[in-house]
Amino acid sequence: MPDIGLVTCTEMPEPDLDEEIQLEAIREAGAAASLVSWDDPDQDLSKFDLLVLRSCWDYPWKEQLFRQWLDRAESQVEIINPPEMVRWNLHKSYLIELQNAGVPVVPTRLLKKGIDTGEFDRQLDDLNCERFVIKPAVSAGSWLTHFFAEGEVGKAREFIQEHGSDRDWLLQPFIKSVEEGGERANVYLGGEWSHCVVKSPRFIGQEESVEIGGTVLSEDRIIGQKAFDCAPGEPIYGRVDTVRDEKGDPLVAELELIEPSLFLLQYPSARALFADACLRALRSRG
Repeated sequence: MPDIGLVTCTEMPEPDLDEEIQLEAIREAGAAASLVSWDDPDQDLSKFDLLVLRSCWDYPWKEQLFRQWLDRAESQVEIINPPEMVRWNLHKSYLIELQNAGVPVVPTRLLKKGIDTGEFDRQLDDLNCERFVIKPAVSAGSWLTHFFAEGEVGKAREFIQEHGSDRDWLLQPFIKSVEEGGERANVYLGGEWSHCVVKSPRFIGQEESVEIGGTVLSEDRIIGQKAFDCAPGEPIYGRVDTVRDEKGDPLVAELELIEPSLFLLQYPSARALFADACLRALRSRG
């Protein structure tokens, strides 16, 4: 019986609502399944046939340690999504790569570590927006994601002065449509679209709000596939979050290929698809 480890972390920043569902689904499909914390010094990876990155949600503030663990782990066991893809997806400058490849994305500017307020002002002027968002280039959930309203440029400058030397950041306009319509989170399993939820955007300190019943739109699937095509390799699982611009056209807000919430609690019928995708990935590597 194959043994599959779902990778989590020792101190969860928030509960993983899919955790038990995923474990049960893999067991029902005929494999052993258990949790393993990537940052547990006593972990034994040798017993696993496959690792599936799931709720390893503390890597943004342990980035180098996570990268080192990934290097060690891939020499011992198969990992999905593939480590090459994970490394590419870790830093959200991939959005700029998608942008340059012709994928419609939320306009994104990279604020490099050590940026001064003058360069910040130039980047903000280039975006030409009144409300904007600043988030770490390596982040998960709402960690250190800040929304700045009209007239808060001075507050944003203070933020950059205080935190700009710590890490790279992304600067994006706040997309008005999310206030009413939210973001559409399109979940893919085994390379195929599975289901969609509508969720509210999250900023630091906020809880996630999810509504079921989202239906995939053809234009979302088109740009979602374009985004997937830019990734190195074929994702076993993934999520494309989209929003609408002022004309109503879709934009990619995120391409989540490391540890996205898959909303299996809201769509329990997808649990078998998740398990099947994991087992097929294991068989293909066997």
